[in-house]
Amino acid sequence: MNLLRKVCLANILLFTLNVSISFGQEMFGISNSNFSGNMGMALNPSLFVGSPYHHEFNAISGDFFFDNDYFYIERNSSFLRKSMFGESIDKDRYKDYYNDDPKTAYGSAFIRGPSYIENRADFSWGVHTAIRSVIGANDIPVDVAKFIKEGLSYEAQQNINYSGSSYQSNSIFWGELGGTYGRVLLEQRSEGQYNQLTAAATLKFLIGFQNVMLDVERLDYSVPSSDVLIVNQFNGTYGHSLDDGSDNGKDLQKPFKFRGYGGGVDVGLTYYRGKVHGGGDCNETAEIRKKYNYRLGFSLIDFGMVSFTKETKQYSFNGESAVFQGLDSIKFNTVHALDSTISTEFYGNPESSLSGAKYKMFLPSALSIQFDYCIRPSVYANLTLVQPIPIGQYKPIRPSQSSLSVRYETRKFEVSVPLTFYQYKYPHFGLAVRYGVLVLGTDRLGSFTGLWDVTGYDLFFGLKWNVCDPDAKKKTDPYCP
Repeated sequence: MNLLRKVCLANILLFTLNVSISFGQEMFGISNSNFSGNMGMALNPSLFVGSPYHHEFNAISGDFFFDNDYFYIERNSSFLRKSMFGESIDKDRYKDYYNDDPKTAYGSAFIRGPSYIENRADFSWGVHTAIRSVIGANDIPVDVAKFIKEGLSYEAQQNINYSGSSYQSNSIFWGELGGTYGRVLLEQRSEGQYNQLTAAATLKFLIGFQNVMLDVERLDYSVPSSDVLIVNQFNGTYGHSLDDGSDNGKDLQKPFKFRGYGGGVDVGLTYYRGKVHGGGDCNETAEIRKKYNYRLGFSLIDFGMVSFTKETKQYSFNGESAVFQGLDSIKFNTVHALDSTISTEFYGNPESSLSGAKYKMFLPSALSIQFDYCIRPSVYANLTLVQPIPIGQYKPIRPSQSSLSVRYETRKFEVSVPLTFYQYKYPHFGLAVRYGVLVLGTDRLGSFTGLWDVTGYDLFFGLKWNVCDPDAKKKTDPYCP
């Protein structure tokens, strides 16, 4: 219950602590590849239509990502080595951007299980399974962020009355079963080249496992000492589907328990200019031809929500005040005990703040644009933008990101170097390699090298097979497995 104790130390600052413990699944190093397959469909589902393979079998692929604009570990801190061997990093290496700007953070853990793609002459289709966990915190006041990092013992912020603006911190853990269908909408053919417009959509059935929600409209507070928190006014809502108090906390050990259902959709369009006849074939000859002059894609991703209805609690506060004392020694055995204590402090009754038993959690929806230019056969330059479009009241908000990358790709081998700008302004170099059936990469290379300050972490991988049609294999293609 260490997390619950930390949550209590900041009390109504509570669920923002999720920011500091979580792990975009954008995977810029592989998503725009012509051989990305299942690993690119989360960015734009239409990219797989007419791909230079006939089938793809995805055994497992995934991405673990976290980044923020407040907390960082100084360069040359041996972050990766010490993390792998369970060693602690010196406290003086933990730094922050302590200024007046509100802070944001976003994390994602994404595992795509057994999945399949098939490309036919006039249409393409696929099915996938996935487990995902997302957390997003937005517009966190710097005083709240500082107390989360340092604890309430940070004397420079004690005995100050803070009146913060609105902010949110939301997390959701779910499973999904999806089906994708795509086809060629338009095609203009001429001698040697042709232009093409493709479209695809992925429909997803979602199973909600867990979530935590915090929506702060107004929080006025002060911290006179390390074990006292005075809340002068709190307007806001928090909720979760973690524990109903009936099993003494054992419910937290059931992360895959069904607590809600929902749906989602990804849609995409891709326009190809100057596609070369034979350049996208599944054979050896295609390796020495340009696949196209350029490719322009548009997509709407993660549009949907999960309605949590089982073992879900929502608590509301309407301008109440409270004084929390002895925070250094408070311990809880269940989330239910934490909820009861908070309600009692504000209302004098453990159930008075309970305002609902269900609510909807929306997905981190976004719009994306991808421009891919073929410099010469097998060499490409790419620009991708991802812009969040927050929908619904409770949602983790995806960060805005842009990526400039160059890559060399063939059927058997690929290497990509992306330069990603988190929130459009914080640069990160990455590196990705695909060899045969294996994919390994990161969009945060600095986390591994220690050459830059570490504000986040990213690692993606894949084990998948791009294969040709059996008849094509017999004819010309030594590269197909």
